[in-house]
Amino acid sequence: MRDFNFFEHFEKKTQSSKGPRLSYTVVLIFVVLAAAIWPAFNFFRIYQLNNEAEDLRHTLETSPDFHRFDIVDAKEMELAEKREQLQQMEDAVALIDEMELIDENLFFTIATSMPEDTALNSMSMSGTSIQVNGIAQSKPAVAEFEYNLRKTQMFQNIFVPSMSQQEELWQFNLNFELKEVPAHEIDEA
Repeated sequence: MRDFNFFEHFEKKTQSSKGPRLSYTVVLIFVVLAAAIWPAFNFFRIYQLNNEAEDLRHTLETSPDFHRFDIVDAKEMELAEKREQLQQMEDAVALIDEMELIDENLFFTIATSMPEDTALNSMSMSGTSIQVNGIAQSKPAVAEFEYNLRKTQMFQNIFVPSMSQQEELWQFNLNFELKEVPAHEIDEA
């Protein structure tokens, strides 16, 4: 017959609990060591990378071709500016094409309105407003230019905001606006 030991269950529990305690201790020691070693490893790696970067920087700066980098940087900045200017010009061309205000007829009308003794230095347009900067032999030539522009009936609000004499020539600014053309007149043309 077999003897029953009612306390056998408690004896096995105390024996088996010694095993996991040892494994918890080993895992805890491993985690503490990893927590201490990992930052030290990272610090050492960062130190190595900084030294490599400093060596490469020193090699680059002592290179005889180092001044070329400054030239390349300047050219890249200039290229970026030119690309931006090109984009602005393309946008302006697209806007002008959309507006269909500026064409050969506009320039021809302004050019034929000019007396022989006048010349234009610059012309700028913003929306329907046009500003002309030019020179003339006399005040009556500027007045004739203004009169001829009025006579075309393509322009409105024509006026001369400034006029000054420089040596024997008269420098003038002339502002005017394009008249809006009704849609039925565009269709007829």
